[in-house]
Amino acid sequence: MLWVGQFGIADGEAREKTPWLGAFPDSGRSEEPADLYLVVEPATEGSAEFCEELKVAICDVFHNDRLSLTGGLLRALKTAHENLREWNRRSMKDHRVAAGVSCLAGRADTREMYLAQVAPASAAHYSNGELLSLEPSLPDASEPLGLYDEFWPQFSRFELEVGDRLLLLSPGLARLIRQEELAAALSAPHEEALQALYRLGRSLPNCAALLVAAIGASNQEPGADE
Repeated sequence: MLWVGQFGIADGEAREKTPWLGAFPDSGRSEEPADLYLVVEPATEGSAEFCEELKVAICDVFHNDRLSLTGGLLRALKTAHENLREWNRRSMKDHRVAAGVSCLAGRADTREMYLAQVAPASAAHYSNGELLSLEPSLPDASEPLGLYDEFWPQFSRFELEVGDRLLLLSPGLARLIRQEELAAALSAPHEEALQALYRLGRSLPNCAALLVAAIGASNQEPGADE
C-alpha cells in the first residue's frame, strides 16, 4: 500500500493548505481511479497568486479527461499552459506569469507511478539506499508553463517496492537540503522521514514537500521492528 504525507510553508508559517501543494485523490468517477499529487513553483514575480488556481485547473482536467495516466498528465499541463499563455497575451510584459510543476499520478490499486515535470521543479526517488534527484533536463521541459509557445513535460515512470520513496519538493527546498541529508531523511520510517524534511526546511518562508512511501499491508517496512 501507499502512504502519503505532506507539509507546506507559506509566509514563514506551516499551514495545512498552501497554494503550491496539492493532493487530489480520485473521486471514483473513472473506471480506473487514479490519484494526483503536485507541487507548483512560481517562476516569475507575481506568479505566486496564480498557483492555487493553476493546481486546481490541473486536477480538474486530469480527473475529468483522462484515457491514460501519461495522457491525462499531458492534457492537464497543456491546458494549464494555455491558460497562463492567454493571461500573458493580455498582460504587460512585466506582469507575465509562469510556473514550474512536478505532477505525480498513480492508481490506487498499484504501486506504478508516473511523474511529469516542467522546470523549475524538483523531486527525488529513494530505493535500496540509493537516492536519485529528479529535475527536468530536456530542452522542451526546461522552461516554465506560460512563457513560450511550446513545451513538453519530462516524464519518469516508477514501480515502487516496499521501502521506496517518491518525494516532490519545492526547488528552493531541494537547493537547501544537501544530498546526504536528504538520503538520511528518506531512509527513516515514512512518518519520521516527513518530520525530518520539515525540520530541514522550516527556515524557508515558502516551500512544500509531498512524500509517497510504499509500505507493507501491515504498515511495516523493511527493517521495522515486529
